[in-house]
Amino acid sequence: MRGRTGRLSCGTLGGMEALLDSESVNAEIDELLLSGRAKTASEAEGMFLDAHLGDLVRLVDNLDDRAFERHEAIRLLMAHGSRCWEDAAG
Repeated sequence: MRGRTGRLSCGTLGGMEALLDSESVNAEIDELLLSGRAKTASEAEGMFLDAHLGDLVRLVDNLDDRAFERHEAIRLLMAHGSRCWEDAAG
């Protein structure tokens, strides 16, 4: 479901907003690329992470360590967060 911001909504669970679905991460990044809103995969990833900062914080607060480490958005954050250092080293 899309909210007023045009991004995918995570929905609600019993009056509380549901956690970001790991399965939807790549689909939303693909949508950013296919719609032309992002020109590169890196740009789409950055846009996704910026748009879902609050969702990422809620994952920290609500998932156990194993689920947190396996969540696609967290894996993306960890990989994306180190790219500037990797680029500088290369």
